[in-house]
Amino acid sequence: MTVPGLSALVTLGVAATGHVLRWSPAAAELFGRTDAEVRGRDLCDAVLGGEHRETFDAAVTRAAEGTASVGSLPVRLPGGTVVPVEFRWEPVIEPTGEVSVGISALPHRDAPPEDPDQAVLGIGATLDLRQTARELADVLVSRLCYGAGVYLLERLLVDDHLPSYEDSEARVVVRRMALRVSDVTQLEWSSAFPADEVIAFPADTPVVRSMTNGRPIVFTALDSTTFGRFKNRLSIRPRINEALHYDSFLAVPLIARGNVLGFAVLARRSGDRPFGTAEGRLARRLADHAAVCMDNGRLYDRERRTSKTLQRSLLPVALKTPPGMRIAHRYLPAGQTSRIGGDWYDAIPLPGGKVGLVVGDAMGHGTAAALVMGQLRTAVRILARLGLPPADLLGHLDEIAQELTTAQFATCVYALCDPGRRVLTIARAGHVPPVLAAADGSSRILDLPPGLPLGVGEASYEALELRVPEDSTLILCTDGLIESRTRDMDAGLADLRSLLPGASPDLESTCDTIVKHLHNGDSADDATLLLARLEP
Repeated sequence: MTVPGLSALVTLGVAATGHVLRWSPAAAELFGRTDAEVRGRDLCDAVLGGEHRETFDAAVTRAAEGTASVGSLPVRLPGGTVVPVEFRWEPVIEPTGEVSVGISALPHRDAPPEDPDQAVLGIGATLDLRQTARELADVLVSRLCYGAGVYLLERLLVDDHLPSYEDSEARVVVRRMALRVSDVTQLEWSSAFPADEVIAFPADTPVVRSMTNGRPIVFTALDSTTFGRFKNRLSIRPRINEALHYDSFLAVPLIARGNVLGFAVLARRSGDRPFGTAEGRLARRLADHAAVCMDNGRLYDRERRTSKTLQRSLLPVALKTPPGMRIAHRYLPAGQTSRIGGDWYDAIPLPGGKVGLVVGDAMGHGTAAALVMGQLRTAVRILARLGLPPADLLGHLDEIAQELTTAQFATCVYALCDPGRRVLTIARAGHVPPVLAAADGSSRILDLPPGLPLGVGEASYEALELRVPEDSTLILCTDGLIESRTRDMDAGLADLRSLLPGASPDLESTCDTIVKHLHNGDSADDATLLLARLEP
């Protein structure tokens, strides 16, 4: 069969476990491995460097069970070229009666080269520094070289400091973020030069000069310090010690917004065409794009850390149990650790033995939400100690919210408890309605006007006053506990109330039960739960 743009068909065979049984001369030519090198070894490990593991294992399993399948995968061939290969996996009955898997592979050797713009699109899919570094190394290896390493300044990673480098500095300390090669020796390279290793480079080395000068530098030999490191580690790894004789390298700085973040270094094997100006320009283009993506990740991570620290400093570590009451509470951060929310809660001791209970939610995420949360929590404590009733307190809080420089809406519920009289006065500003549970497990949603969220303006609030039956429990929460993409507030409240019959009289146990059944660890929003019970 002749197909335009395709080379000769390659055949091989593997056991149901994926280990190589048969290896044709065409397979040896395509993958650059002899029969002796691969027979009996796992195909993905021996030939593909562990790539496409899930796809291959699934296809081999299906074929071993009697179902053939086909698929096209990009495969990195010896020399670094990545080409699409059409695969077919089908069951084969061995003379022994056992089932093995026959694999046919048809590479598109004449496929058009990848557009540079498409290569850039493969970098920076996330805000994760390490993932972006790996993506950059993968693209460099697939297009320009045999091997590539990506290094970031250690001080940038440790304390978010962007140092400036002068010629007088003796050395530069960096961390290896990623290392990739184009053949099946990736595991050996990763063992010899692991990710997250911290290394010091002398100031007169090409890689440091590329950062200092801000441009790519081609060089033909490693500096003595780096060569010594290579020699010590590669001498005991015969499969990759040919790297000691490489004579074509390219160092490219990683620069974003005028700040030097680190560098990438590329290597070609002995006998390969040396790096030239065109390769330097392309590598710089890819490195510049990756640097901006990594800097975005750095800035995003800094904001996340700042927001998290601010939020932790503003939320109470533990609520002091007021006389005449029992309290239990939970704060649950969003499942996505980068999404710092604006939930807050408090129990405020007041004159006359009264207690102010508050749960609020500043809308949004990040530093702005945490700042609003802190300001509103402080304002509530001050207003509560002035003796304001709940409706008036929310009215003043609404005015304060409108004046915040980081203007954001927020919801809030405030309950004024008088344990001596067993009286509860409660009002809410656009917040989830409170639930009152009786000792027998029955419950009701307190019917009080919802009010507008804080910060909207021109809002008026009304309070509900009621006597609290003995052993009743007041339940306050935020929408992050009861709402999700598949559950609205009404359904969430119904689910919460369904958990109360048979719940333990112990408030801490009840908190655990509610959280276990309602809160998803992958939730995109944080959640707060506050339970309060008047003592008899």
